Amino acid sequence: MKTIAIIGAGTGLSQAVAETFSKHGFALRLISRNAQNLEKLASQLKADGIDVDFASADAGNSQQLSQALKKLEPSTGFDVVLYNAAALKAKDILEETSETLTRDFEVNTAGALNAIQTTYNGLKATKGAFLLTGGGLALTPSPDYGTLSIGKAGLRSLAFQLHDRLKPDGIYVGLLTVAGFIDAESETHSPELLAKLFWQLYEQRAQVEFHK
Repeated sequence: MKTIAIIGAGTGLSQAVAETFSKHGFALRLISRNAQNLEKLASQLKADGIDVDFASADAGNSQQLSQALKKLEPSTGFDVVLYNAAALKAKDILEETSETLTRDFEVNTAGALNAIQTTYNGLKATKGAFLLTGGGLALTPSPDYGTLSIGKAGLRSLAFQLHDRLKPDGIYVGLLTVAGFIDAESETHSPELLAKLFWQLYEQRAQVEFHK
């Protein structure tokens, strides 16, 4: 059975991705900072007969994230890793400090680098995929979402670099740039629709980035 690790697991997009991949026979390994919500989500998925395990970790804490990934990783390695963690907040860029900017960057961007470094050997063995949830703020930054704009821009750059760096190793890197608010009622940005796009990225392994 193939296995997907979802970092930044919760309701909404990540749950839709979990359900989509499980329908294709994947076991789920979930990581999130909120242990209570994580356990609730895992219980819901297990009730549907899905193979689920989880670990609590802050994606911005390199030691916590690495330990969680190592704990959950199968002996054969993950087949897919999705980095969906983000420090989501609306705050004027001039109200930020170097400390808050750095802290948010650890979650929005640096955590993804830590994730691929931790799971690299396994993904190389499985010829797996490293997927990332990008954002339209990477292309059209907003001072009202200052650190998130910077973080998503950094994540996009990281995705393109990793795609080129890891392609010779047989690892596919794909970025879904979501240029809109995710809403269950949206005809263009519902979690279910975006989850299907992640599956297409994984299955086709062609383009680095898909805009939606």
